[in-house]
Amino acid sequence: MVFMYGEDSFSLQQELRLWRKAFVEKYDETNLEEIDCHEKSNRTSGAAKMASKVAQIAAAVSAMPFLSDKRLVIVKDFLATSKADQQKKLIPTLENLPDSTVLVLAESTTPDKRTSLFKHLNKNASLRLFEKPKGAALSQWVIRKAEKNKGQMDSRTAAYLIQAVGNDLWQLANEVQKLALFAKNQAITPDMIDQLVTGSIEQSIFTMTDQLAKNDVAGVLKTMRRLQNQGQEAPYLFAMITRQFRIMLEMKALAEQRTPQNAIASKMSIHPYVVKTTLGQCRNFSHSQLKRALRKLLEVDRRLKTGGIHLRQREEEQYLLAIERILLSH
Repeated sequence: MVFMYGEDSFSLQQELRLWRKAFVEKYDETNLEEIDCHEKSNRTSGAAKMASKVAQIAAAVSAMPFLSDKRLVIVKDFLATSKADQQKKLIPTLENLPDSTVLVLAESTTPDKRTSLFKHLNKNASLRLFEKPKGAALSQWVIRKAEKNKGQMDSRTAAYLIQAVGNDLWQLANEVQKLALFAKNQAITPDMIDQLVTGSIEQSIFTMTDQLAKNDVAGVLKTMRRLQNQGQEAPYLFAMITRQFRIMLEMKALAEQRTPQNAIASKMSIHPYVVKTTLGQCRNFSHSQLKRALRKLLEVDRRLKTGGIHLRQREEEQYLLAIERILLSH
């Protein structure tokens, strides 16, 4: 019995693919069964559906192999989709697992470690933990992914891509594959990333804040209008802008305490390259300017939550103008 879980759903799915491939090559796919607990049934209530999943898993693991000596049963996200009392009902089945059944329980998030089922698996199963790489480890992950796609990328370019895309491994893998094909055995460069990669909303907010720091009013308005035209709603833009000013304020305070950049990255759980570039932004603002901008943003947030601003569709334009005034009055 194998228990796989963690936030790195990309690597976990890759591991499951390897398990399937190896098993089918040796035992044939007739003895492979997968149960995805996220699958929905319109005719079954939630409690009944979970009860049927327990029964389905029990039947799958107790079945004898067909013309073989092994069966592989993969169960996806049972813990994530079931309550503790339902999970507990599966334990007797696991305690009587036939030697002919190889059971893999895979969770694409970190389950509640307080439940009886988790404790049972933690004690009795072979564990595989899939944690998302961070910082320098994430850069190395991107570089290795480029090499697997017959591409070349240095750490600076990897960090630049991470800044543009974020830490979504699925999107990073897709973008690396696209860049490697475009580069045609040449080194992937930041210019190629600018040309081919659709940046994340976080990168757009970073760009807008950078424009603001340089007093590029036209650039700020252009970026904001582009985001609006892409369908980003004002409340979400507001939340992301507020987040960026909060990050800058915290980072500037740590820097003024002479905290090393690596320590700032670790403390704030931010990639070292992002720390370096954001500190560059911070130098264009005084501590009081950052506090004043954040205070204004939080005041808008308070007015939204107390009904001081009513965000109906026809007021979207006025709301965006209010955000612009706050940003441009720093």
